[in-house]
Amino acid sequence: MKETGGSPIIELDALCKDYPAPAGRLAVLRGVCLNLGRGQSVAIMGPSGSGKSTLLHIIGTLDTPT
Repeated sequence: MKETGGSPIIELDALCKDYPAPAGRLAVLRGVCLNLGRGQSVAIMGPSGSGKSTLLHIIGTLDTPT
């Protein structure tokens, strides 16, 4: 990966997101760390229900981490 220098344009450090559930709190994201610089790209992959959309909603400021 090419070094871009400078500060990351997206930086996540130990990101967590929980939702209330009948059996207690449901942890959807636990300890997610990510640094993306200008010109870098990433693919977010995983099975259904693994938190991909939740992660993108938090990055896009549509949702808040817990």
